[in-house]
Amino acid sequence: MNKTGDEIQVALVDEGRLVELIIERPESRRSIGDIYLGRVHKVVEGLKAAFVDIGQKSDGFLHFSDVGTTNEDYRALIEDDEDDDENGGGEDGDDAPQAARADVEPAAGANVKQAARSGSKTPSADEQERAEKRQSYTQMIAGKLKPNDSILVQVIKEPISSKGSRLTSDITIAGRFMVLLPFGGGQVAVSRRVIARKERSRLKKLVRSMLPEGFGAIIRTVAEDQEEALLKQDLEKLLAKWTQIEEQLQDAAPPQLIFKEDTIISSVLRDSLTSDVGEIVANSPVIYQETLNYIQWAAPEMVKNVTFYQGKLPLFEGYGIAKDVESIFSRKVWLKSGGYIIIEHTEAMVVVDVNSGRYAAKREQEENSLKTNLEAAREVVRQLRLRDIGGIIVVDFIDMLDQKNAKKVYDSMKAELRNDRAKSNILPMSDFGIMQITRERIRPSLMQRMGDQCPACGGSGVVQARFTTINQIERWLRKYALQHPMKFQQLDLYVSPTVVEPLQNSDLKTELKWFLQHMLFVQVKPDESLRSDDFRFYNRKNNKDITAEYGDI
Repeated sequence: MNKTGDEIQVALVDEGRLVELIIERPESRRSIGDIYLGRVHKVVEGLKAAFVDIGQKSDGFLHFSDVGTTNEDYRALIEDDEDDDENGGGEDGDDAPQAARADVEPAAGANVKQAARSGSKTPSADEQERAEKRQSYTQMIAGKLKPNDSILVQVIKEPISSKGSRLTSDITIAGRFMVLLPFGGGQVAVSRRVIARKERSRLKKLVRSMLPEGFGAIIRTVAEDQEEALLKQDLEKLLAKWTQIEEQLQDAAPPQLIFKEDTIISSVLRDSLTSDVGEIVANSPVIYQETLNYIQWAAPEMVKNVTFYQGKLPLFEGYGIAKDVESIFSRKVWLKSGGYIIIEHTEAMVVVDVNSGRYAAKREQEENSLKTNLEAAREVVRQLRLRDIGGIIVVDFIDMLDQKNAKKVYDSMKAELRNDRAKSNILPMSDFGIMQITRERIRPSLMQRMGDQCPACGGSGVVQARFTTINQIERWLRKYALQHPMKFQQLDLYVSPTVVEPLQNSDLKTELKWFLQHMLFVQVKPDESLRSDDFRFYNRKNNKDITAEYGDI
């Protein structure tokens, strides 16, 4: 846990390699799990959603399937229609609201939905009945939600690009050993990772006996074999938080923040602290003390693993992961075998290309391809976790002839994804060597949060050729000369210094050429604030910008 100025970085390291990096700055604090009293702005039945003002730049998105209701059958029906791209592979995860969903089997996987959609065109009687029920449910929820109504909502996905936060009215409050469901109606569930039936039964009975009437809970994996006193203490903390929320609501006016999730340190410890954590290091006295306080309550036996870092080198340098942090911005990631992967971000998806990097003889090609692909599968998952990449991911593996080898790569990828706390769906490798993955996306990727868009290329990675800009300038001059009868006018042309160079190095001086062609005195001036695809014309007489007056060429 590294604190530098106002920035906090939490790194999860496995076998000496960085696998996850969580960053928080004052201007971009995490909002997952925050609870707001919002105001319904508008209801759109066609989208099966409402847009809710919670005081952020963009309205939050509240899908009808995320509107609290006791009719779970209708919820299951409506969830089948949710847009996979909007969900980014599902909403199950490790943050506060997702913790409540992480322990419940999904209604349908991405591949199941796809198979259902690609079936018979003629709907069966059951399908027609389900469609009618969905329509009835949609109308019921749309009737409940009306513009200007106040509604208590929780953030389950942070704003990404121009999209607002994804919201739910199924409020959950995550603790160390359980997740409290204030509107749970007495339901108690146990994490699927608690396998022993006797322990599952013990935990259910114990928690059910503690819960106040009307509340529900989901018991987390770390609660396994824990004493009753610890579970009770955790529940009391969660109930105290809910009491504070109720008190805050009494005098609240929408839009207003009602409850702020735990600090980044508490959240990470709550969700990542397991028995296999060997060392917890902090370089800040404040963070060290906060960590110690939490560990003394949640896992006293692990107090010995907490260390205050006082090394001469910066913390990440001292642990040899500084280069891993810097690699987040690199397109190319090298593999030990000599191959490499290229990671490209597009508007709709992330594309990963796997390359062998060196020639192999034909008789060894299949074997080398398999070796590189297996290594790439492990590295792809590590990079997805490290960069916090969500949504649709397409991986182009090296072609292999043997289908058994393709199955080995698929199995390897599935095994690696099991270690990822974010929920994902994966399809087998196609005949073209393409593998499709969806990974839950609850916040912008690390690259989006740590980087700014390039002012030169606008994020495309390509800038307009200088000679294309010069051609645009000449078209502008022709249009200006045709529409302006007065000759011998004096104009100043401001362009990027990169464009000035070819203008000055032409055989016939450009300014003289333009005078002979258009009878205009044009003086070229460099302006470092302009991009290579931009230019500005000024009338020298009154210093007025006249570029836009003659159209966008």
